[in-house]
Formats: sequence, structure tokens, C-alpha cells
Amino acid sequence: MPTPIFRPRVHVIGNGASNSLFDVEHEYRVACNIPQHNIQYNCLSIIDPVVVLWMKDNNYNPSVPVLCTDAVKELSVKRNRSGHWFDVYERKHRYSAGHHAVEYHATMTSELHIWGMDSIWTQDYSSQMDTLVKRGKRPNLNAQWIPHWKTIFANNPNTHFIIHAPFPVNFPELGLNVSEHSHYHK
Repeated sequence: MPTPIFRPRVHVIGNGASNSLFDVEHEYRVACNIPQHNIQYNCLSIIDPVVVLWMKDNNYNPSVPVLCTDAVKELSVKRNRSGHWFDVYERKHRYSAGHHAVEYHATMTSELHIWGMDSIWTQDYSSQMDTLVKRGKRPNLNAQWIPHWKTIFANNPNTHFIIHAPFPVNFPELGLNVSEHSHYHK
């Protein structure tokens, strides 16, 4: 298991359309699942076994460390995926790879930036990864996801969370240590 390292800032990059707003260089970045963006990242967050199955079917092996649940790590071994897989996440109902990445890194930084997690302010649950791994119609996940976000933020009062979104956006109330940063489209 990797030894946690305190970092001044961490960027967790989801697979929502707004990840195109990302504009930071040379800071620690966590991507989710099978990123379809061109942003360089330091590690991956994977919690869904279908991602590992896609990797096997497409002969893909991650070149960066993977943070995952025990079930995903076990499947990666069974499917002969090489790389460094660390089962640091506890399985939680209706948590996304982004939830896990943010929760895991929140204690290791004083400033955590969230990019490409459009479902925080919209009902859009699509992922750029959906072009690779087909999914059926999803239910209103925000009924569970928004309360999970609020709990993660509340449980980490010493971390400032900054959510990046296109301008203008109407955010739900997420906590005193959460702020929004609106960007104009490039």
C-alpha cells in the first residue's frame, strides 16, 4: 500500500464534460476509471469491475498506480492486469470512483480541486468513458451522490474543496469548506 504523502493541492478529475476546463500544470492529479481526456495524471481511481474487464478485453494495463477496492484488485489479478493495484478503498453503496478518490485524498491535502464531476450541479450522469463501457440508463444518482459529497466534505473540515464548473452554474449547498470556481468555456 502506498504511504500517504501530504500534498499542498490535489486535483481529482472525473469524466464529465467539464473536465475540459482543467488548466493546471505540475500538480498531483487523480483520474477516474479509463480517462478519455488528454490530462496527465499520477494515479487512477477504479471501483467498477467492468473497467477491469474492459482492460482485459483491450489488453490495457495502467502505467500509473491504481487505487481501488479489494474486489477490483482481486479481479485485476484474476484477469492478469499488470501494474500497481492498491486496495485502499472500502466498498460503499452508491459511491463513484470520484467520491472514493476525493475521500481518500482529503486527509492528505489542505486544498482539493474537483474537476469533471458534472453531476454535482446537473442531472447529467454521463461519462466520457461511456463510449468504451456501455451502460444502461442510470437512475437519479444525486439522491445518493449529493448526500455522500456532503458527508465527505463535512468529515474533512480542515480541507478546502474547490469544485470547478462552467459559468454560470447553480450549485447545491455542500458545506462551509466548499467553494465553486466558475470558468468561462475555452
